[in-house]
Amino acid sequence: MRGFALIVFITIPVFAYLVQAVAGRVVWTIVVAALPLFIVLVGYHRWRNICPLAFFAQIPARLRKPGKKKASNWLEANYYFVVFSIFLCCLWIRLIATNGDGLAISVFFISLSLAALTCGAIYTGKTWCNHFCPVSFVEKIYTEPHGLRRTENSQCEKCSACKQFCPDINQENGYWKEINLRSKSAVYFAFPGLVFGFYFYYYLQAGTWEYYFGGGWTNEPGMIWRAFLPGRDAASAGLFFLPVVPRALAAMLTLALFALLSFVVFSLLERLIGNWLRRRQAEGDAKYVRHVVFSLAAFTAFIIFYSFAGQPSLRKLKFLPAPQLVNLIVVTTATLFLVQRLRQTSTVFAEETLARSIIKHWQWTDIRPPKDLREAFLVHRIKTRESDREAVKALAVYRDAVREVIANGFVAREEVNLLEHLRGRLHIKKSDHEKVMALLAKEERTLLNDAAGQSNVEKRLQLATYARALQNFIERVIAAKGDPDDTFIVRLRSEYAVTKAEHMAVLDELLGGASALTGKLGEELRTIERSALTIKALELNPSVTHDLLVSLLQRRRAEAVESLMRALNFAADENNVEALRDALYSSDEALRQTGVQQLRASLPPAVAERLMSAYGEAVMVEAAPPSLVEVLEARLRSVDPYVRAVALLALSERGAAAGRLLEAMNNDEHELVRDTVGHLLKSINSQSSGDRAGLCTVEKMIALRSVPLFAHLPPEDLLELARASHEAEFQPGADLCVEGESGNEVFILIAGNVEVIATDAEGEKLIATEQAGGFIGELAVLDPAPRSARVRAGKLGTRVLRLDGEAFRHAVAEESSIATNVIRVLARRLRRASKT
Repeated sequence: MRGFALIVFITIPVFAYLVQAVAGRVVWTIVVAALPLFIVLVGYHRWRNICPLAFFAQIPARLRKPGKKKASNWLEANYYFVVFSIFLCCLWIRLIATNGDGLAISVFFISLSLAALTCGAIYTGKTWCNHFCPVSFVEKIYTEPHGLRRTENSQCEKCSACKQFCPDINQENGYWKEINLRSKSAVYFAFPGLVFGFYFYYYLQAGTWEYYFGGGWTNEPGMIWRAFLPGRDAASAGLFFLPVVPRALAAMLTLALFALLSFVVFSLLERLIGNWLRRRQAEGDAKYVRHVVFSLAAFTAFIIFYSFAGQPSLRKLKFLPAPQLVNLIVVTTATLFLVQRLRQTSTVFAEETLARSIIKHWQWTDIRPPKDLREAFLVHRIKTRESDREAVKALAVYRDAVREVIANGFVAREEVNLLEHLRGRLHIKKSDHEKVMALLAKEERTLLNDAAGQSNVEKRLQLATYARALQNFIERVIAAKGDPDDTFIVRLRSEYAVTKAEHMAVLDELLGGASALTGKLGEELRTIERSALTIKALELNPSVTHDLLVSLLQRRRAEAVESLMRALNFAADENNVEALRDALYSSDEALRQTGVQQLRASLPPAVAERLMSAYGEAVMVEAAPPSLVEVLEARLRSVDPYVRAVALLALSERGAAAGRLLEAMNNDEHELVRDTVGHLLKSINSQSSGDRAGLCTVEKMIALRSVPLFAHLPPEDLLELARASHEAEFQPGADLCVEGESGNEVFILIAGNVEVIATDAEGEKLIATEQAGGFIGELAVLDPAPRSARVRAGKLGTRVLRLDGEAFRHAVAEESSIATNVIRVLARRLRRASKT
């Protein structure tokens, strides 16, 4: 197909020059008229692989003289304006020169080929196809977000990362990432009007549609020499009602005016559709509304185009109903595509992308992964496997899948957080999902501290393909026992547009060098030292909030120590590693410094130097702040969302959380941090009105942790319990629960006390009291029977957390320490009851 398309393209200028009489009819009403329908039917990626202009743009690369320049940031943001302007000029040139002039057609196609060739010699990769080709946005508007059926990608064999959100790698990812681009919306809204304006000008010029549908315009040689002169008659007029206006001016004004009118109409339509969708409580977010309008714009432009394109030739086929048949094919194709397109949303794309990644990591060898990505069979089979081993495996698959789609840039972290429906079908608990996201956030933030580790899908593909080519070269050199050819390396780097630093990173990885580890190791060492110094500062100012923050930092430090130890097993002596582990766990700063200095001698110099630099930086920064407030503010940048949330609460308790700080933290990616910000803002307003704001989720976690029953729970489980509880306050003598009634909640006492009263033949009898830190009501939850006693608030009243029974039963089943403590409390109550 590529060869056939190239032959047709090369033949066009020769044919047009030699056969003037029919050149315009064949080129414009047959070849070009069939192109949009052909692209839609064969698919975006197939067309990108066979496009003749793309072939000319790749000639310099085939000759090993590729361009090296990359599109600027301005061009990346405004390339839709660029290609639209070029396309508009091409339509204008048709109306004033190339429609019916064989020589002009030849010059036009040769000029396009030379432009593509020149761009390929200056710019890297598919810059021509993505940023300059006048057909590029037409290909997109008629096939996005993906074609009638999915096709293989058209990514370059030698990727040079020439474009962000490259459509050749993943067209739909590029579509959703660019959907809010100002230049894209302006062009897509203006395109239907531009198409109509182009054809309507034939009527405006001649005063009759016969001029267009009769095909008289396909054989008008020398039009260019008259286009800029005032009209004298019907043939030379710019407008039939104002012939004196030059054709060039009239044509450009018509194209621009109808494009502008179309932009206004579809901009208003976007508002109307958005309001209508929101009233129906359907998909009403701005991204989906724009997607709907883009779809309608594409459908409109496609129908308008084929209401005119090809008709002058089709109407000459008197013996066949050719126009009606083509119209049927066009309308059917456009309608099918519109229906399919309107069903697609960014959330569906995120789910499908994650589902593909899950299938890619499928580990259940006894069951085939399903072909239908959204079929419930996939998740049903996972849900029905109840063993711990299979649950762990399912979570691992989910973690790896999420890591992959986020790393590739196809799905944003915020979008993964919104996929509650998919997680529900996979039986992934919210707490497990948050553990996965916290782990990935840690990995992501570590990369941000190492410039070599930052990448998107285009950069990853570029370096992966370069690594394969470099590996093949190295293997050939080793097999031949020869010396590396530096000129080949230089040429290879040029072809892939790889920098020297990127080349060294790839080479280190291929040869097993240790430098690839240093970014991560340095960050882990900084984390250890930051945590140790912060813990020391917090322990000097004890409080229940600081206690939780210390626990979180100790956990974070332990994770960093173990991560560092695993990595250093590849680069350091085993005895030194164990000694360093003991030193890093120490709260003694001098002992930590000694351990790190001992490590220096056992590591490669480059790695050791970077580690020492990271360690020294952490010591200097953390030792500098003169106040606890600054220490806490530094923890707001932690990769652990629980640390960020508790540090923010601790700052508020010291009166240091307000204004810009809260505004900045309100954009945090984790719900717990945003909930804390919302509570603090509400507390500020409550103080002015005299109302009490109540407990936020973090404060509930602290309250639950202060109860011995939950003291050893990890923060993820505390968060789950906190979400399943709500605060309640009881006045002195008020009943919390009544003997004989059923109940499905446990009361966690956080202030005051309660009296437990039983009723017998002699009346009410006080059998026990519970103070803050205790819990009551667990029997009715664990054993579905009526309450065994009445519980009322003591003389000072009480404040409790009412914990949902299902959440409590789950916690008892999952955490052995809770079950043990419940048994101990029940045994203590039993002994106390037997004495009375």
